[in-house]
Amino acid sequence: MYNYFMLMGRLVKDPEVKEVGEGKRVMNVRLAVSRSFQNTKGEYDTDFFTIVFWEYLIDYAIDNLKKGQPVLIKGRMQTNKEELANGYQLAYPSLIGERIMFFNSQN
Repeated sequence: MYNYFMLMGRLVKDPEVKEVGEGKRVMNVRLAVSRSFQNTKGEYDTDFFTIVFWEYLIDYAIDNLKKGQPVLIKGRMQTNKEELANGYQLAYPSLIGERIMFFNSQN
């Protein structure tokens, strides 16, 4: 079985790094990914994804990722669970980045 994603797109903004206790850091990257097909209006839609990076990639990425840059990100999906005040269990996916590949674009 496989649990991975691979997204190619452009960074919407510069990465944000946050401290999350005990010296651990997390970085969120917002990626715009254009669809390869047209919608019913003849336009190409764009999807936006937030990808989370932890410790080991932050130093490398923070020095190399800039707004508008084209990148390819590989990672895994993880389900987060949260209990709401009314007792309802909420489960939602997170995209955890594990590898960043840079490429040049002539566009």
